[in-house]
Amino acid sequence: MLGIICGMASEARALGRWAEDGPVRIGISGARPERAESEAVRLIEAGCRLLMSWGVAGGLDPEARPGDLVIPSAVVDEGGGCWPFSPELGAAVAAAMPAPFRWAEHGQGRCILGLDRLVLSPNDKVALFALTGAVTADMETHRVAQVAASRRLPALAVRAVGDPLETRLPRLVAQALGEDGRPRLGRVALGLVQRPWELPSLMRVRRETDAALEALGRAAERAIQRAIEAVNAM
Repeated sequence: MLGIICGMASEARALGRWAEDGPVRIGISGARPERAESEAVRLIEAGCRLLMSWGVAGGLDPEARPGDLVIPSAVVDEGGGCWPFSPELGAAVAAAMPAPFRWAEHGQGRCILGLDRLVLSPNDKVALFALTGAVTADMETHRVAQVAASRRLPALAVRAVGDPLETRLPRLVAQALGEDGRPRLGRVALGLVQRPWELPSLMRVRRETDAALEALGRAAERAIQRAIEAVNAM
């Protein structure tokens, strides 16, 4: 079976039919790194033999635009850790991806960044890009890759760019998601009452996230099928 870890319930819905049947099991972290790790362990114990990190990520590379799809060669962290992904599986899935698909240069070592914290400001993104050269950043992939490596299982990541480098995330984002990966609408509404000036930036982030989710939806059918075929052939 293929185990897929997402941060948000909407990312799981972007999987289409794979979210409902077939040899796929899904874990949702609610954008909590420790939960991504525990969900990865749970999926392995349920019989999954390939782990995939799937979902929206923040853009760090200045050229990364909302909706760009990324299959990295590795995930790194701020401390210098690096967890490579299976080049064979990555190449197989990359061959099935639709446009816009800009980063699949496994030989050139394009990586993504895993973080245990939320990055809100463009200045922080610029600093992280200078430090790591990563295309995107998210809060699940590094934990998923660590679990897979500890169990000697293959892993890969498919991420779509949401907020690009220049987008400043509103502070409301930090309280917008529950552990089940669904929006906490009450908390968001209360936050807007307290910080109404954040509404325009929140709406911008929503549009950028929607572009990423649409890209994931276009990619899901062929990408997941190719991943399953590749792991069955190993």
